[in-house]
Amino acid sequence: MSVEMIAKLAQPEQQERPRGSERDAALVARARRGDAGAFQALFDLYQGTVYRIALRMVGHPDDAADLTQETFIRAYRQLATVRDAAYFGRWIRMIATNICRDYLKRARPTIYSLDAPPPGGGYDLTEWELPSPAENGEQRVMADALKTALADALAALSADHRAVVVLHHLEGLPVEEIALTLAVPVGTVKSRLARARADLRHRLAAFLAGA
Repeated sequence: MSVEMIAKLAQPEQQERPRGSERDAALVARARRGDAGAFQALFDLYQGTVYRIALRMVGHPDDAADLTQETFIRAYRQLATVRDAAYFGRWIRMIATNICRDYLKRARPTIYSLDAPPPGGGYDLTEWELPSPAENGEQRVMADALKTALADALAALSADHRAVVVLHHLEGLPVEEIALTLAVPVGTVKSRLARARADLRHRLAAFLAGA
């Protein structure tokens, strides 16, 4: 089993590059005029996405919840700086990713929790689950061991490398969209992905050899 095969097991269906939303543009315009209900609507629309990114980046539900809150506080304070309100989703992902990268750079390394549900529930994190053809004990042990090995390997990546792996392999964003989200060249995203995959392959070598 290769690193790429493991990534596919945890990867949702590839999404098309996100398009601008007239709905988001209208909500941002209203929120800028002081309409609290409009910003609440944006929060309701993107809370799940932000929390999922945060959980995958930092690996702990409580920290992910705090970083989600911090993301929306910063978004509210900086709402006037949004250049294209139709792409609010891209902008909020950028804020969330940057906040998580900053957190990882100043925090002690943590181990991913692949199964922990978000506070309050309501979000589908089942894409972390690695499918098993049968529910016998041996396969369950192997699946748990694989999740642990992958979690440890992901947690060992640098913040920048972890960000591109989360956005591409787990959020399903194309490379071009990640480049726009992170405000870096496409070549930089591709380079980080290549290095991250090589790092994962190295860290999982012992497990993959016995799989």
